[in-house]
Amino acid sequence: MNLNINDKVFIISGSSRGIGKGIADVLLEEGAKVVITGRNKKDLKTTFDKLNDNFPNKVQYHIGDLNKKGTIDSLEKKTLDKWSRVDGLVANAGTVKSVEDWNIPDIDWNWYLKGNFSIAVRFVTHFIPLLRNSNGSIVFVSSIAGLEDIGAPLPYCSSKAALTAYAKGLARKLAPYCIRVNSVAPGNIFFPGGNWDKRMRTDPKGIKRLIKQNVPLGQFGTPLDIGNIVAFLLSEKARFITGSCFVVDGGQTTSFF
Repeated sequence: MNLNINDKVFIISGSSRGIGKGIADVLLEEGAKVVITGRNKKDLKTTFDKLNDNFPNKVQYHIGDLNKKGTIDSLEKKTLDKWSRVDGLVANAGTVKSVEDWNIPDIDWNWYLKGNFSIAVRFVTHFIPLLRNSNGSIVFVSSIAGLEDIGAPLPYCSSKAALTAYAKGLARKLAPYCIRVNSVAPGNIFFPGGNWDKRMRTDPKGIKRLIKQNVPLGQFGTPLDIGNIVAFLLSEKARFITGSCFVVDGGQTTSFF
């Protein structure tokens, strides 16, 4: 399918590897221009170099913490100086760590909310005025952990549930400006260096058994699986879709929105 996004400009938060990079790969294959972001300079530059080799003059990168206003301000300037517009946003940046089952200190709750919810809200809010000029689109990358109990840390589940709810509410607020807002809830996505990769190295038989038991399709997803649905939602092919959450999990959950 031709998504008709050739030369459109998209910014992807948290895109030095994993799902964010997979989204960048698909958008670039479709002819779009992409700005990738991240906090790790080495990882981000490595990813940029690989993408730029395959898609010359179609990629930019920006280093920094998007919870900081200065980082977002400079990201906007850098993007507009080169391409003069923004057509869509992908709020993908997120984080996870181990915490207690239920007796969780405020510092850990705040860490999760800052890393999974606040960062997305700040990023998107800043660029909404530019999206009004382009009738752009926004996609939030949430998680099935925000839809059903799958045993993830409670602050992670809560922050992702908040993100999904925020996306739904924002979609209604921005509809009069012809800005569409949707979210994608990935299931178990495997990529080198990711959590599932680390777990597979320590217990390959146990993890394979877990996937077979819990995922009807019996396999991991890939970053490209998420990239495909995100690219579609950013395109005009999805012109009548807003306020929806798309579950991409191989059938693991029964939630649908």
